[in-house]
Amino acid sequence: MNQVRPNTLLSTLSKVEDSLLFDNLQEYSADRHTVLQRAGEVSDHVYFPLSGMISYLTVMNDGEAVETSSIGYDNAAGCNTALSGRNANCQLIVQLDMKSLRIKSPLFRTAYDQSPRVRHIVQVSSELLIEQVQQTAACHALHSAEQRLARWLLQCYDYAGNEFLDLTQDFVSEMLGVRRTTVSQVAATLQTEGLIKYRRGHVTVLDRESLLARSCECYDAVTKHRHGHIPVKPIAVPPQ
Repeated sequence: MNQVRPNTLLSTLSKVEDSLLFDNLQEYSADRHTVLQRAGEVSDHVYFPLSGMISYLTVMNDGEAVETSSIGYDNAAGCNTALSGRNANCQLIVQLDMKSLRIKSPLFRTAYDQSPRVRHIVQVSSELLIEQVQQTAACHALHSAEQRLARWLLQCYDYAGNEFLDLTQDFVSEMLGVRRTTVSQVAATLQTEGLIKYRRGHVTVLDRESLLARSCECYDAVTKHRHGHIPVKPIAVPPQ
């Protein structure tokens, strides 16, 4: 079972002063592969994960999709489209079984309008996503399939909070934008060398440090970006 942790963005807010947000949060769980938001549709909710991971997918006209970023307990999903009211340009899918708190988009807009603290966490959320999208684009263009798979497994490991991951080769190939046979070959190599164990859609990370050594610089870069922004210091609100 994925580890449940406080959402880092929510932990910077005040349940009393930001009651418009907290009073309207509801618990929500979803299994992996659950679609939270479809491209071309309006967002119904904003999600604050407590465990698991959400992927942002760019979907092509032929149905092919690739992951451009992902979030876990350190961020929120759906903020910008909830605020703009525009149709989403990406698809949100649960990548690892998720527990979260969510709020309906109109209620989130009200909380955003009335709280500078909520506006601040939205800004931080957007910056983290943009930084990850930029790093992911560079990673896809410049690094090998083995480096990318190692990076992606480390990211899943961090968000899951344990070494046991439910991931099929088909799903991994779609996330990374590579052929299934490529994922199979790379996974077999990592398994032979004792870094992971793969069986029937389950991946167990056996040697995180060696996996980190096989990853590209993008894992460290994204992690440093995340830790550079979070935990977010609550901003001071001047007296009325």
